[in-house]
Amino acid sequence: MLLLIALILLLVFWALRSGGGGGDDDPAGHDDGAGGGPAESITPGPTPSESLIDERPGGRDESPSDDDTEDGSGDTEGANGDGGTGTEATDPGVGGADTGGGAAAGTGGGGLDPAALSECVPAAVSLSLSSDANDYAPGEEPELLLTVENTSDTACRVDFGHEALTVTVADRADDQVWSSDDCPTGAGSIPAAVPANGTATHTVTWDRRHSTQDCDGGAGPEAAGGTYLAEAELAGHPVVQTPFSLDED
Repeated sequence: MLLLIALILLLVFWALRSGGGGGDDDPAGHDDGAGGGPAESITPGPTPSESLIDERPGGRDESPSDDDTEDGSGDTEGANGDGGTGTEATDPGVGGADTGGGAAAGTGGGGLDPAALSECVPAAVSLSLSSDANDYAPGEEPELLLTVENTSDTACRVDFGHEALTVTVADRADDQVWSSDDCPTGAGSIPAAVPANGTATHTVTWDRRHSTQDCDGGAGPEAAGGTYLAEAELAGHPVVQTPFSLDED
C-alpha cells in the first residue's frame, strides 16, 4: 500500500515537474516570442536611430559637399569668365614750337592722319593753356602750351595754324603786349589729330618783345619784368588763359 502511494506521488510529482518544465518551456517560448516582440520593437529602434544618424551627418555632409563643390566650381568659372580686364594708352600729339608768334608744323597723336578725321566739336574736347614755368629769368623765353583733350571715343582734328589760332600776351594793366596775329609767321593751317580719349599739344614761344603791325619796322621793344596773362583763342572753342611772370633784370 505504501509502495503504491509512493508510486502515485512519484507519478504526480513527475507529471507536475513535466508540466512545470513545459510551463518553463512555454514561458521560455513565450519569452522568446515576447522577447521577439520587444526585440523586434527594440531592434528596429536602433536601426531607425542608426539610419537617422547616418542620414543626418552623412546626408548633410554629402549634400553640402556636393553643393559646395558645385558652387565652388561655379564661382571659379564665374571668376575666370569675368576676370580680365583690359587698359588703353594713347601717346599725346605734340605741335611744333613757334618763335616770335609764328607757327611751326604740328604733328597729330598716335600716327593718325588729320586729313582723314572730322573736325573736333567743342562738346567733345576741352582746351587748356599753360606755361613751361611760372617765372622766367632775364633772357628766358616763355613757352606757352595749348593742349586739346579729346574726351570722346572718336579721334578728331584741330587746326593750330595762325588762321585758326590766336595767342596774345597782356600785362597787368590788361594792355596787349604781343599777339600772334601781328606779322604772323609759319603756315596758316596746321592740322593736328587728337586721338580718342587722348590729347594734342601745340607750343608757342614768345620772344619777350612787343609785337607790332608794322611788319617792315622790325621787332618791338623788350617787355619789362612783371606779371603777364597769356590767352589762346582757337576758332570755334572757348578762350583759355594762363598767368606767368618775367623777372626784373
